[in-house]
Amino acid sequence: MLISREKRKSNIAEYILYMWQVEDTIRAFDFDIDRLDRELIQKYDHPLQVRNDIREWYENIAEQMKNEKVERSGHVRFIKNIIAELHRYHHFLLKQPGESDYADMYARVLPLIREMDAKQNRTTENEIETCLNAVYIYMMMRLRKDKVTPETARAMELFIRFLGILSLKFKAYEEGR
Repeated sequence: MLISREKRKSNIAEYILYMWQVEDTIRAFDFDIDRLDRELIQKYDHPLQVRNDIREWYENIAEQMKNEKVERSGHVRFIKNIIAELHRYHHFLLKQPGESDYADMYARVLPLIREMDAKQNRTTENEIETCLNAVYIYMMMRLRKDKVTPETARAMELFIRFLGILSLKFKAYEEGR
């Protein structure tokens, strides 16, 4: 909850990835919030009231996941809506004459997006979700200490850089700059 608030303000792509990780954490605990509380939340170095708020936050997300039938896979609607908004903003940027650097970066990452779509049989909603998915898979591979080829590492660097630029621009947009 605390991390998600900070990430939502500072970097929208990191926020989305974090929220996907939260969904997967809830799944890993089989939606057993008591167990999640015992094994995770209570270990946080925060006052009791903050830990209770965090527990309630996890409960709410778990409830949303159940209501939206994404217990096994998929993402809650509010995260999908943020991705859709980020995708719309991405297309807005591509149409702006002063955003040639952004368009150039997009042109560099587009072949990788198409390659990821082909590998995933286009299971994502849009190109931004494809980039996020690629980075999330990469994060999971690194957590599991899976071998990552140099080509994959270079591709992920491009995805991460592209999402970073988009996130910075989106933050400025949300702040009215």
